[in-house]
Amino acid sequence: MSRIVVVGVDGMDWQVLQPILQGLPNLREIARSGFAGEMQSIFPPDSIPSWVSIFTGLDPSEHGILESIDYFKKGVRQFAVDTSAFRGRTFWDAASAMGKKVIVVNPLLAYPPWNVNGIMVSGPVFVSGESGMTPRELRERYDLPPLGGIVDFPDRNELTAFAEKSKAETRAIVDLAVRLLEHEQWDLSFVTLLTLDRIFHFFWRYQDVTDPTHPRRSAHAGVIADFHLFIDDCVGRIIRAAGPDAMLLIVSDHGHGMRPTLHFNVNQLLLEKGLLTSRIRGPKALSARYHIDRAKNSMLDTLHRLDLEDISYRVARVLPWTRKLKKGDFLTERSENLATASDFGGNNPFGGIDVSRKICAERNIDYETLRDKIIAILMDAKGNTGERVFLWARRREEIYSGKNIEKFPDILYEMDSHYGTSWSLYRPLVTVNPRHRKISGGHRKTGVMLVGPLGGRTIRREAISPLNIGATVINVLSEGASGPSPQPLAEVIPGTSFLERH
Repeated sequence: MSRIVVVGVDGMDWQVLQPILQGLPNLREIARSGFAGEMQSIFPPDSIPSWVSIFTGLDPSEHGILESIDYFKKGVRQFAVDTSAFRGRTFWDAASAMGKKVIVVNPLLAYPPWNVNGIMVSGPVFVSGESGMTPRELRERYDLPPLGGIVDFPDRNELTAFAEKSKAETRAIVDLAVRLLEHEQWDLSFVTLLTLDRIFHFFWRYQDVTDPTHPRRSAHAGVIADFHLFIDDCVGRIIRAAGPDAMLLIVSDHGHGMRPTLHFNVNQLLLEKGLLTSRIRGPKALSARYHIDRAKNSMLDTLHRLDLEDISYRVARVLPWTRKLKKGDFLTERSENLATASDFGGNNPFGGIDVSRKICAERNIDYETLRDKIIAILMDAKGNTGERVFLWARRREEIYSGKNIEKFPDILYEMDSHYGTSWSLYRPLVTVNPRHRKISGGHRKTGVMLVGPLGGRTIRREAISPLNIGATVINVLSEGASGPSPQPLAEVIPGTSFLERH
């Protein structure tokens, strides 16, 4: 009988992992016995839509969960996602329906845990709260560590303690997973480790000598490499608990690299092209809104220049009205604009433009012609040294076609990795990211997949995709099963297996 362990490592990046893989004995052994390589993430490469796509085999336009987290937002600790879009539709639910025993530990967002053919343990995400377990009677047998929560946003003087806490939290989750693997029946186990993503976000600039905010000397220079060794040890413990007959599948939802050091002020570009309307109707010098917004930008630039970004974070969290200043809503009313930079994607290279069909109709403007015009404007945009800013810009229907496609901005784009979206008005098109020191690591679209031992199977490299994880798991579990799998499984878990047996 085939057994499989899936370990999700949030944010693990192939370009970071590949050069150090030989120094990670457990991951190296998986690669030696099978395959290790890059896996392209979904668009956008954010944790929430990516993990839901891995769970279900559905792209974001099909499952409709596009949320991302803004750590500077005051209400981040009250963040929640409606799990009804994927509850009961995951690959571990499909395995349960096949009669396979499952152990699921710490799946992102999948809270509270629901009934499965086995054990499911999860916790609230981005907020503090009580971890849950099904079946509930097992709570008497197992102590549950904090699960799911991502609540810390450390100041610089807290970084060392933050890294150690991240290890302790991860170690406790692995302790639980190991006990479950050793003492309970299972055919499929899925364990998610979220903390590497946090380490990348807050420690990137300390190890990347190309980062313009890289300090010449720092006690944090080796934290990212050390954390990879720690993750490798965690994987080794899971391998030993799973036993020699289990296949290991290591996957990440996206990669990590340097967060953009520059902002491209997309709304300013749209204002200059006559597609966005400012709330300032008369001379700027007479507008209180203009001076308030200018003072905000001046404060952020000064705090960045003086290396005091921790203060800007505290201001953003304490004063909720700074959110409207950040998104540019203070200077423009979205309902009056033909086109507006979307909140989609945050301050990252991946973003979009909202186009108003209503205003198009009122002004007798053809919607598709306008989209073509905006795409051309974006593709013609240049940085300070004449380089092209946007790598591509397309209609959303050219990327996805699911039933929730209208949740996406009308136009999607990817900028050069040095640039992130900003919504500022009355500023140069290109400005410095004033919060880069605070969060210097950003998501990249090159995640990781390692699988082994293959047990006589071969890899179909062209099928390696987050959307095919579930189908691959079900394919492995189906090998040697008596009789055909239940027919509804194909509907629950779409996709194609990237493993095949000859």
